[in-house]
This record gives sequence, C-alpha cells and structure tokens, in this order.
Amino acid sequence: MRCHLDRTSSHPAADFNRALRCSNEAEAFGNLLRAAENGCLRAQFLVGLAYHTGRGVAVDFERARTWYGRAAGSGDDYAIANLGVMSLLGQGSPAGDLEAYTWIQSAVGLGHAWLRPALEMLEARINGRGGAADPLPPVAPERPVFGPCTQPGCDPSRCNVG
Repeated sequence: MRCHLDRTSSHPAADFNRALRCSNEAEAFGNLLRAAENGCLRAQFLVGLAYHTGRGVAVDFERARTWYGRAAGSGDDYAIANLGVMSLLGQGSPAGDLEAYTWIQSAVGLGHAWLRPALEMLEARINGRGGAADPLPPVAPERPVFGPCTQPGCDPSRCNVG
C-alpha cells in the first residue's frame, strides 16, 4: 500500500497508524518522524530504531541515541534497553561501561532479562578495573519511576497507541 505524508494532519496517532500501513519504508519513516516530533512515545522509539538499523533512512547512531533518549525519558523500556546496547557497543558515542551499566540495569529491572548476561559482564569488568571486591551498588531501582511527559505542549491522550 502506498501512503503519503499528510502534511495537513496534526494528530500523532494518525501519522503513527499511517506509518504502520505504509509498504514504502521511506514514506513510513516520514510519517513516524512526524508522529514522533508531535510527541508520540512509540513513534519516538521507532524513529530511533529506524536510525539505528537503517530502515527507511540512513543509519545514524547519533540520531538514534537522540530519539531513544526522548522515548526513554518518557519511560519506554525498549528505548532504555537499546540505549544500553548502544552504550556498550560504542554506537553514537564512545563505549562506556558505566553508562551502559546504568541503562542495562534499568532495562533488566523493567523485564528485559535477555540483557542480564551483559549486566553481569559489565559488573565484572567494572569491579575488576576498580579493584573493588564488593559488588556495585544499585544505580537505579528495580522498577524506575518515570514522571509524566514534560515535552512542551504534550497531550498524552493524543497518542495512546500502546
């Protein structure tokens, strides 16, 4: 199905849904980007994922981190997990064990158990480098609490796409 970027639409959920129906990846990305720019949390994650993987747009790790960061700031657990992986691999910024540990620990606490081996590896690396015998103190609670969206003009009811 071909779809077009409806520049007259001002509803993020409509842009998000239009993107999901697009068979043309570049057009789908345009609709996702519009939804993300207008505060759609799920679209923000998917725009980050598109930049991260090159789906519908050229790979750009810095932009991926930016969009994941916006989604993570609103509590998207997949964005949190992907920021941890990007930090671990040095995608979009130099690799950083402490930053990766912080993101990955939060992601594991939010249910991303598949990241537990990476978390354990980071704990061992960080403790080995520092010479400390004690385990690292928790960086974040098991289930972080995120406040409401603080983006200017954000109306969460306009983007209830789950």
